[in-house]
Amino acid sequence: MGFLAFIALKDRVRVFVAFFIMAQCFDLAPQIVYGKNIWDYGAVLLLISAAPLLFKKKIESEKRPLFVTVLLLFTAWLFFSLLYSLLVYGYPLLDTIKAARVMIVGYLSLFIFLRLFSVDKDAFDMFVKWFYVITFVLLIVAIIQYILGIPLLFGLHREYGSVTRYLPSYLYISQMFLWYILSKYFASESVKKHEFLYAAMVVFITATTYTRGIYLAVLFAFFMMFFLLFRQGKVKANATIGFILVFTVGVTVLTASGALDRVIGRATSGLDILFSDNVKDTEIDIDTYTGRWLLVKERFQLVAKYNPVVGYGFIHENNLPKTLKDGLKYGSLVNTPEMREKYLQGHPPVLALFSVDVGWGNIVLATGFVGFFLFCVFIVSFLISYRRKQISDIRFYHLHLASYLQTIIFLLLMFNGSSFTHQVHMPMLMLAVYVYCGRIGRNKKSGDKPLAGKTTNILCPQKSQL
Repeated sequence: MGFLAFIALKDRVRVFVAFFIMAQCFDLAPQIVYGKNIWDYGAVLLLISAAPLLFKKKIESEKRPLFVTVLLLFTAWLFFSLLYSLLVYGYPLLDTIKAARVMIVGYLSLFIFLRLFSVDKDAFDMFVKWFYVITFVLLIVAIIQYILGIPLLFGLHREYGSVTRYLPSYLYISQMFLWYILSKYFASESVKKHEFLYAAMVVFITATTYTRGIYLAVLFAFFMMFFLLFRQGKVKANATIGFILVFTVGVTVLTASGALDRVIGRATSGLDILFSDNVKDTEIDIDTYTGRWLLVKERFQLVAKYNPVVGYGFIHENNLPKTLKDGLKYGSLVNTPEMREKYLQGHPPVLALFSVDVGWGNIVLATGFVGFFLFCVFIVSFLISYRRKQISDIRFYHLHLASYLQTIIFLLLMFNGSSFTHQVHMPMLMLAVYVYCGRIGRNKKSGDKPLAGKTTNILCPQKSQL
């Protein structure tokens, strides 16, 4: 009955619901539901939702950016790697599909989002506003659970000293809105009170992740945002001075009270790892960066020796040859429910070929040097795609910049995670927002009717839309 109700929904609502489920319902649901990863349910629903979109007529013609074309080629190479794994390497069918599904469906999601936005003029508006409303509420819940010290949401919880680190599945969508709000503020444009509150909550949740990679990536994105706004003549002196004053007073008070001790300590350890030759490990702040680099180096060497063109393809961890498994020196632990049970019984640690801790090795393992080259071309073409030419429609200018910055954060986090190989639907959503805002913002004139009624604020929905 639930599936029939899903089919009866509008196209944009179906895609939204599918993405929401793929994102673990923004931590409102557990990762495993009825013995299956909840991502799989969302992925199947997303593919079902995509079918009707193929028969819908586009509202207007669109020019495909170069980096989207490159990603299309990369996605085609993923399918080739899958076929090569099945037909040439002879890997088991089901295990190979399991190993390939996250990357293939993840990258296909970009084209599904773009297709939806091109055939439904109200889809993008609905996505943005509902993401803002849902994450606004969840940020409040996340802060409450941090204060209480009791997990109220599902998601990634890890002990860090005497507190719990919580990494929300919706954090990166929230950070996109943070850049949107900050860029409006620095340009001295109208910022609503609820937007200031939203930005403060995102900063708090980001700080309490106690994740060094996120700290460095967010700091880089902030300075890049300021640089891009300044280069386009949008930074206003009064806004900048006000920000500096508030930031200085806030940091001084929080530092004096000791509230920032953990954040400062965590950030300092990250800077020491990057720029110091003598890294001092502590009980909770150890050097994991060096191990990640050695892992990537080992994976590149394995591919160069085995098959530089395709790599190992989509080989499942269950099908690794014993010689390969025993020869791994660096890697993440195999963290399946079966292995966790064995670890509790004293089974020695088993390293996985693919890693959630650094994504670059995953790409070369699954797609070889050809796929890695295509991915590097995508990065370059994406980075140079942000033009100095301003978007004429101010309603989309700041969201265009925000999605650009957040995609860069995803790229930086490939050194600290695997955003483009495990949670691919998230960066693909950012790219879809970036492409849509760039296309619509340049096509529409400032005198056109606003996308969401009379308001020029894309985050202020009318009652009828909520």
